[in-house]
Amino acid sequence: MYTPLKSYVTKRGGLRLAAHSRIRDRLIEMAVEEWPANCDPDKLCDVLKARMSIRVRKEYGSVLAMFLISVLVNAIAKLVVEWWFSRDSHRVLMLGWRQNAHRA
Repeated sequence: MYTPLKSYVTKRGGLRLAAHSRIRDRLIEMAVEEWPANCDPDKLCDVLKARMSIRVRKEYGSVLAMFLISVLVNAIAKLVVEWWFSRDSHRVLMLGWRQNAHRA
């Protein structure tokens, strides 16, 4: 699921994201679930990082969470927002994915 977004993040994420493919993919899924749909575009990345950081702390615990937050969450949030801004079709996809994620 979320193949275009995961492909984009994988290509643009470099070695640090490639080395953690399972966690990377879970964090991308988390980004979709936590997507701030009605947020001011100027604050989108910061809001997404904050929401993802909270989820990571809850799901992974403190030591691993601090590593994930400091390295992976920041990189993934930036790339997801970059992908979202790059095309109108990406914005439509994200909204659809987010709605489906909240129904599940």
